[in-house]
Amino acid sequence: MIDKQAPNGAGQITLLGRLTNSLLNRRLGFFVAELILVIAGVLVALAVDGWISDSHDRKTESVYLELLARDIEGIRHQADLQIEFEKEKIDTAARAYAALSTSDPGTKRTEIYSSLSMLVSRRTVSLSSATYDQMVSSGHLQLIRNHELRNRIVRFFATMERNERITDNNNRALIDNVFVPFVMRAGISALPPLETMQVTATLNRGTAIAYERLGPAFSLPEDRILSEPAESDSWNDIRRNVLFRIRIAAAGQALAESTVDEINDIATAIAAELNGR
Repeated sequence: MIDKQAPNGAGQITLLGRLTNSLLNRRLGFFVAELILVIAGVLVALAVDGWISDSHDRKTESVYLELLARDIEGIRHQADLQIEFEKEKIDTAARAYAALSTSDPGTKRTEIYSSLSMLVSRRTVSLSSATYDQMVSSGHLQLIRNHELRNRIVRFFATMERNERITDNNNRALIDNVFVPFVMRAGISALPPLETMQVTATLNRGTAIAYERLGPAFSLPEDRILSEPAESDSWNDIRRNVLFRIRIAAAGQALAESTVDEINDIATAIAAELNGR
């Protein structure tokens, strides 16, 4: 017998002690019951822990999907702005080409100069998602249980990265390295008239800053090529480059439109997943 009044807890029996005592005293029935109780307790604890962990993962998954949906709407806004920007460049280039195609383009000097100076600008687009990047770096992308949706998200952001890279390459290779140098070599000022409004507030503010710094006495330099006689071959050179600029803008608009189509598809898929919970 154990003295329950023993000092310092010496009389207290641990679970392992009870099992050992039962086994030593050949009380097998009690031993088996105690063992089953222990195993059941462990299994219940594991089940509860698993349920809590799974519940936490499901909540985290929903949060990530909601954040992705928010980021994708931001990407949609960027794509919409890009479409608007490229449309304006196409319209500007078309006006320039119409003026250049008259019998005497020199009489349209102001309109041609204004259009060409606006066509040197281009827009940098950002199609990335901080949420997606964080999910990939942390391994939390695997929290999305719907394998098909997860794969679609991965493909979507791979496409966005490719489209952003294409836009950036076209800006550098075709506008910065081809069209802008042509305008400068032709002796046409790349600074648009102060009253000319462009599609983005940043470009308008940039023009205003330049004129503020140059001061009220500033006047644009004479644009040499626009003073050439109507029969000069230089007009054809301008026409070719304006058509080239239209093609760049049209390709940019087409790429942005395909981006919007991709956005619509993935946004619908994510919304369906969230609404199905």
